[in-house]
Amino acid sequence: MPRSMRITSFDFDQSRYDSLLSDVEAINSDTLNGLSGLLAVRAVKTSENHMFVISSYESMEALNAASATHAEVFAGFAKYMVGEPIIRSGEVIEAVDGPAPGVGYMRFTRAIFDPSRYDAMMSSLDGQLERLFKEIPGLYRLRVVRIAEAPDRMIAAAAYTDKSAADAARDTAQAALSGMAEYMTEPPFVREGDLVWSYVR
Repeated sequence: MPRSMRITSFDFDQSRYDSLLSDVEAINSDTLNGLSGLLAVRAVKTSENHMFVISSYESMEALNAASATHAEVFAGFAKYMVGEPIIRSGEVIEAVDGPAPGVGYMRFTRAIFDPSRYDAMMSSLDGQLERLFKEIPGLYRLRVVRIAEAPDRMIAAAAYTDKSAADAARDTAQAALSGMAEYMTEPPFVREGDLVWSYVR
């Protein structure tokens, strides 16, 4: 199970999407293979001009050790970006592995909560996500990350075989969010889209 994740979110010039994707696909696998503790990288197009790139690591130490390489790779994409990327990282605090054999679509849900009630919230979640999501058809994996740079928020990254599987799981996701509602200080924010590139060690 990945113990940490880095999530890079950025807008891009949609007229240059094909060139951006070509450059993403051309990332030297030797560069990624050389990063100790890196487990996977996935790029998801969440709108016509927005992308998430998610890197999974064995530990926060491995994630931090890869920061220079991360910065170097994304410097090469700067010519396609509109504005500055948002980079968030943190430890995985909840995980569910589903029955699906692969991933083609991902949904990201950001929740902002009262940090003084974090322990109570985690206690209320104890086992709930596993019960709700374990047997969801089309679910590949669910990871919930507490953001180190903003300790009052977390991001849930759910991977499905395709959009129809993600749509079918929407009621389950709403049930999970309802269980957290009393701890949240803002409504959840959702982005989702197709997987357009991946590296898995």
